[in-house]
Amino acid sequence: MKRMTSGLALGGAVLAGLALAACSSGGGPPPAATVAPIAPTAPPPREEAILAGPEEASTAEMIWSLRGGLNVAALQCRNRSLSDSYNQILKKHRSILNEAYAAEQARYGRIHGRAGIARHDADMTRLYNRFANLPNRARYCGDANRLAAELLNLPSERLPSVARRALARLDPAAPAIVNAAR
Repeated sequence: MKRMTSGLALGGAVLAGLALAACSSGGGPPPAATVAPIAPTAPPPREEAILAGPEEASTAEMIWSLRGGLNVAALQCRNRSLSDSYNQILKKHRSILNEAYAAEQARYGRIHGRAGIARHDADMTRLYNRFANLPNRARYCGDANRLAAELLNLPSERLPSVARRALARLDPAAPAIVNAAR
């Protein structure tokens, strides 16, 4: 029994010592640390040129879809430089864009007959909606801005050779979606 009493006395002494130490260190527990929220940031810019790479064949549908992806970006990204570049692209590449649109309308007409124009509009609307709802808008807007700057320096005759790759840069799934919309 003496051993148990001395054990209790020792435990009580330890607790009293801890309480006394807490009181002598300024009293009470330390203040809670506050953590400021971290604001989301855009991904770092990619160093490589978006249109760099081997030449590859493209089609009117890729060119017209690329224009559509840039159109959505110009409207949605709230970037004056991108909007201005997009408008300049329309002027600089007007001829090839008009040819691409005419070729797409004719192709849809051959495939779908009288319903061709409506089918083309529906397919383009689906693609526009995809661009408008991409999960990483910061990446999309940044890539669209850099891509638009590159397209302004590109001769129109090179647009067909880079359209598929440029479209994939805006959304890696876009070329497959365009191909499936036939």
